[in-house]
Amino acid sequence: MALDGIILSKVKEDLDTCLPIKINRISETSKTEILFNVLAGGSRRNLVMSFHSVYNHICFSDRNYATFAEPGTFVMVLRKYLIGGIIYAIEQFDYDRYLIFHIRSRNDLYDEKEYLLSVELMGKYANLILVDGESGRIIDALKKIPPYENTKRTILAGAVFEKTPPQRKSDPYDTLHPDMEESLVKQIQGFSKLLETEIRFRLTSQSYEDILKEIKESASLYLTPKGDSYEFHVIPLTHLQKETRRFSIQEGFDEIYFRDEEKERIRTISDDLFKVVKRQAKHFRSKITKLEESLEEALHPEEERLCGELLFMSGDLDKKGLKEITLEDYEGNPHLIKLDPKYSIKDNANRYFQTYQKKRKGKVYIEEQLDIARKQLTYFDALNEQLSIADYQDALDIREELVRYGYIREKKVRQKKKKKINLYEVRLGDTVIRFGKNNIQNDHLTFDVAKGSDIWFHTKDYHGSHVVVNTDEPSEEIIRICANLAAYYSTGRYSSSVPVCYTAVKNLKKIKGMPAGFVSMKTYKMIYIDPFDDKDLPIRMV
Repeated sequence: MALDGIILSKVKEDLDTCLPIKINRISETSKTEILFNVLAGGSRRNLVMSFHSVYNHICFSDRNYATFAEPGTFVMVLRKYLIGGIIYAIEQFDYDRYLIFHIRSRNDLYDEKEYLLSVELMGKYANLILVDGESGRIIDALKKIPPYENTKRTILAGAVFEKTPPQRKSDPYDTLHPDMEESLVKQIQGFSKLLETEIRFRLTSQSYEDILKEIKESASLYLTPKGDSYEFHVIPLTHLQKETRRFSIQEGFDEIYFRDEEKERIRTISDDLFKVVKRQAKHFRSKITKLEESLEEALHPEEERLCGELLFMSGDLDKKGLKEITLEDYEGNPHLIKLDPKYSIKDNANRYFQTYQKKRKGKVYIEEQLDIARKQLTYFDALNEQLSIADYQDALDIREELVRYGYIREKKVRQKKKKKINLYEVRLGDTVIRFGKNNIQNDHLTFDVAKGSDIWFHTKDYHGSHVVVNTDEPSEEIIRICANLAAYYSTGRYSSSVPVCYTAVKNLKKIKGMPAGFVSMKTYKMIYIDPFDDKDLPIRMV
């Protein structure tokens, strides 16, 4: 669900406690998400503004965000006017779904200027508009709306900024006796259909005044699972009759939106990656089919040798014009031999011997090429699976890998070139479990980070993560945790009884001719696991 005006009022209260807020940096994390690095409440924080049609929201966040190396024009305009500026006031009108930030900044002549930043979070109409505070005219906007698209409200550079039309509704905290026969959404500011449903459900055991008092005093966000996402509000959604989790406003939005917005950020850089990977996999599948057909022919060269020998033993070697000839083989059986009428019998015999030599020598070459093509197909199938579970940084690693091997051209997609290879880590007391989610991470973990005595885990028949635990004698519980991580972050994620091999790192060896992350084992043990998403594990990126 999208946030309503009541929830946004709680976000505003959270932001108000940090005023004044200084804007240090402005970055772009996706086409619909802008990150303001600010000094608020005496500490540096990220103020995230998302204008996605579904995930639009605004909140502080302590998460790590990868940003574009070359931001769009609008972000460059924001940088020009707002970096170094101070947000000194925030307004919300009629509990509507937009906030207006009042900002003091300095122009090129270091004169103090007043700017407005209209943060509009209205579903598909979500937008961010920068306004000159003195003239009241729009400087620029994330999403521009010309007059022919909306005659009531033009959003273009130079146009007069007009606030969204006011709601003809009652203040929620002044309305103690609404008409329960009518829709509360149509009567009261900031109400959504979800909140109305919750209020009507509670009215059987709680008074309307008490419900509004609970809403007014709330400083939390209550999340109720719904499929892969959540329904949420500032009071528990008891009508859903499911377990509810309580968060602060910031933590709640991070829980709700970070993964969904992460998908958007990944899609920004990985659409072409999926196309490249799928195209290459299709290419190698086709190549394997053709090579197998050629190998089948090359496996039977003796027929050509026999035809050549029989032709040389025939009578008139200089005779031409024949399309075929029947000769007896060494056992006295008739043997029909096709001929090219342009050539003599002798020349046809030589052609058969040439074909025989070509097939005999080509068999080795075809087998080599077939082995390479099969390894490449395995590699791209693994990449396809890694992309399906990748976060933003993992997708960047995979892009670098494809650039390194020449499958795509180098393209800058982030602010700073990443030198460190990230891994994922779980700490359980003195036990440290690390794992990778792509070939670069897997190879780095196994051959650069892990010790020879550490125990290594990987699914037997599926592409997936390398998992390493920092002990040579893991307990049964640790073995099962590691095996589950290896199985869950693999192509066998949705299978049952997934076989997982484990052995000491010293028993591993890189496979010659294969890309990073592919290994062979001297000896190993086996465990079977039903993969599941263990949300209680404290997984973090390091």
